[in-house]
Amino acid sequence: MNKRVNQALHIIEKDNLEAFLFSNPINITYLTGFREAEGYLLLNRDKIIYFTNFIYAQEANKIKTWCLKTISSNMFEQIIKTIKKMGIKKVGFEEKHLSYLEYKKFKECALKEHIFFLPKESPAERMRMIKTKKEISLIKKAIHITKDALLFAREIKDHYAREKDLQTEIIRFLHLKNGSSPSFNPIVAFNKNSSFVHHIPTEEYSQTNKIVLIDLGARYYGYCADLTRVFFSDKMPLSLKKIFDIVRKAQQLAIDKIKEGIKAKEVDKAARAFIDKKGFGKYFGHGLGHGIGLNVHEKPFVNHNSSTVLKSGMVITIEPAIYLPGKFGIRVEDMVLVKRNKAEILSGTINW
Repeated sequence: MNKRVNQALHIIEKDNLEAFLFSNPINITYLTGFREAEGYLLLNRDKIIYFTNFIYAQEANKIKTWCLKTISSNMFEQIIKTIKKMGIKKVGFEEKHLSYLEYKKFKECALKEHIFFLPKESPAERMRMIKTKKEISLIKKAIHITKDALLFAREIKDHYAREKDLQTEIIRFLHLKNGSSPSFNPIVAFNKNSSFVHHIPTEEYSQTNKIVLIDLGARYYGYCADLTRVFFSDKMPLSLKKIFDIVRKAQQLAIDKIKEGIKAKEVDKAARAFIDKKGFGKYFGHGLGHGIGLNVHEKPFVNHNSSTVLKSGMVITIEPAIYLPGKFGIRVEDMVLVKRNKAEILSGTINW
């Protein structure tokens, strides 16, 4: 068994379970190294079993650390029968990643066999919050590509009168980088469209693009980046500069607060209290940031409700913003690595 599987087993046993059924392909990839595919991974101290169909069976059979079961019909019933044969009575499942239909079928089969099928937080997602040196290296590469894409977008932005066209060029740029692809559809918002948090780029023409908000990220060998910058075609008007400076200051206050042992909600509070003090609190309605790795948005989440205590090795975004409806929005987003006594800004300085 590899190190990650052993760590997951420790969490499973700590949760007073005999086994755990993973259904999220990303979590299965994280634990085993097998590519994202349709299937279920049953983890138990005595056995690791991967259930899949004919499509993935030939590739899955190359993994020597698990027992492969290829199932052609009634996957739910066969999995529960296997669990019964193993003498397992309490099995957990990923409560966030099992559809209602899947849950219903599993539950019906489990009840017949007197097995407790219990919803739990995924052990893999708890583990994924702390990045290894290799993971951080891949994330840094994704960030480097993302910064190049932002610089590219800044250089060509004035040549495009439609958001959709600029978005297309950014995506093309990301695909041209070796091993890279977009980690999400880039957000390109001109002028008043920047006041929409997750604006969908349109094909409408805009004659004067004074404000261009770009939110993008590269995915490099599975690991994601996520950065946001606001560019200006001319000298920044004083009214905009005032908001821009508030957002940047709020971000710096939050970053200065980050270190191992601090609660995520305290980091959120540092930025939010400053924006509120300046009179723009109601225009900053989302969380300050989120974890990032194999998913663009993953644990830990940095918001006013979070009970998470930050630990060394966590990689999070810090993205304060102010959105003035019908006018403009300013968001500055960077990625930071939590360390024992401070935060390391992985995306470089915020002033570029």
